[in-house]
Amino acid sequence: AVAGAARTTAVAADPNSQAVSSPMLGTFYRSPKPGAPPFVALGSAVEEDTIVGFIQVMKLMNTVRAQVRGTVAEFLVADGALVEYGEILLRVSKAL
Repeated sequence: AVAGAARTTAVAADPNSQAVSSPMLGTFYRSPKPGAPPFVALGSAVEEDTIVGFIQVMKLMNTVRAQVRGTVAEFLVADGALVEYGEILLRVSKAL
């Protein structure tokens, strides 16, 4: 938990990046189905409404959107990982 808190602080401290957090507890997936290409990759340009993944909760798929315009800089959780509410999924470098 301490390592996660330290990482959250580091992401928040960078004024040119924004964290994309999990809106709920569930399993995070980067692609729409197994074997399909991911919604976004490192270096992908994103807009506020770009889908960056989804979280599966009780067999329901809930989309996660970038909520910021920029470039995907880092993924902080693995594809298929269980995530908690508020956990940072990825970081986006804001467009200047």
